[in-house]
Amino acid sequence: MSNTILLIILFAAVCHAVWNALGKKVEEREAFFTLILGASVVLYIPLAIFLFQSGHFALKAIKWALFSTVSETLYFFALGKAYFSVTLSHAYPILRGTAPIVTTVLSLLFFGVTVTVFGFIGILIIIIGILFINQSSFAINGVQKMFRGDISKLKWVFLAGSFSALSSVFDGMGASLMSGLLFKYFVFIGMFIGKLIVDRIQKINVSYISLVKKYPIKLFIGGLFVFVSNAFAVYAMESTPVTYVAAVREISIVFATLIGVIWLKEKVTAVKWVSISMILLGVMIIKFS
Repeated sequence: MSNTILLIILFAAVCHAVWNALGKKVEEREAFFTLILGASVVLYIPLAIFLFQSGHFALKAIKWALFSTVSETLYFFALGKAYFSVTLSHAYPILRGTAPIVTTVLSLLFFGVTVTVFGFIGILIIIIGILFINQSSFAINGVQKMFRGDISKLKWVFLAGSFSALSSVFDGMGASLMSGLLFKYFVFIGMFIGKLIVDRIQKINVSYISLVKKYPIKLFIGGLFVFVSNAFAVYAMESTPVTYVAAVREISIVFATLIGVIWLKEKVTAVKWVSISMILLGVMIIKFS
């Protein structure tokens, strides 16, 4: 992985952490996420026009854009179900740990992506760091307890992580055929429409117009950052194996923790700092693999 690609993924991770932090401060979170997707579609119209004029939209990429759009929409649906029945601290580590595992397996089995031994080690260390980041100690029974419980509830967490992984794989296939930024813009249009449908299915009765009036600055910033956090990762997939990009993207957890400490005044335990260090170590191993 080149230094440029690593910096791009790190910047995308910072953007991901910022828009998620903004969402944490909004009570109408589901509708807020829908609106920032819509804001991205509007804000990046000039970029999309420029990219379309200077490049092309490969017809072969259409199916990958459709697959990615469906996966992203199902991700939001499963995520809503997961957070409705499972606490955030319980679900999030499983969700983020599932995504790079599924991405790696799918890429190896179906898309011919190769991963070095050190690459595998880096991905594994990142996953372990994610699983322990919200634990009180490094005891295995803590992780086991996290996975125990009502399977009917946890299945939505695993599904959300799997759909996230699927979208990453499909994004990687699309990015191999055309501009990753333009590809993801078209996916975002589908994501926005899909999220509106998900809101209707989940019966989220919130006035979008009132939210625009209530959070204009947050929606603007969120709209800018949510696209960058996704599109830059897809851009990185043009030259870097999707398995590495998917794993390194999880460094957003580190930035989210730092934002929580600085901005939200959250406390961080020694176990969390060690877990963060493991995630950073995994990223560095992938960088030099």
